[in-house]
Amino acid sequence: MAAHIIYLNVTLPAPPQVVWDVITDVDRADEIYRSVSSSELLTEGPYDVGTVWREKRTLFGHHGEEELHVVECEAPRRAVVDTRLGHDTVRTSYRLTPLGTDQDHTRLAMTTRMIATDRTALEKLAWNFFGGFSYDRTRRMLRHDLDDVEAEVKRRTLAG
Repeated sequence: MAAHIIYLNVTLPAPPQVVWDVITDVDRADEIYRSVSSSELLTEGPYDVGTVWREKRTLFGHHGEEELHVVECEAPRRAVVDTRLGHDTVRTSYRLTPLGTDQDHTRLAMTTRMIATDRTALEKLAWNFFGGFSYDRTRRMLRHDLDDVEAEVKRRTLAG
């Protein structure tokens, strides 16, 4: 059961590889995203399936530390990242589509799902009362994430 599904997108003035480099820059996530206060890579090697990191941020109205796991990866076109929030799984998918005759722009589509199959009866009841509030806050935070990606893509493109 998906408790939330949020879909957002933005068109960015850079090729997919530049956008990919921003969204996979785990070491600098706290410098890129305003909702991330710290980020620590827990695995070695390139960003791929199995990459794990811990970050402190606000997600679904929750302030705290989360461990994120890359569960699907097709660089530089697609990534899927999972994290657990209590009994829920939050799955965020990123899809990068090149645009323009020179493929010098990228459409970044982000879909976030809160998968709530393991909730207790009390958690399900609480969700009926407070779920809408969480949805609005999370959508706003994800929109900020896309704004932050756009700002960093532009910064890197200009620094280029």
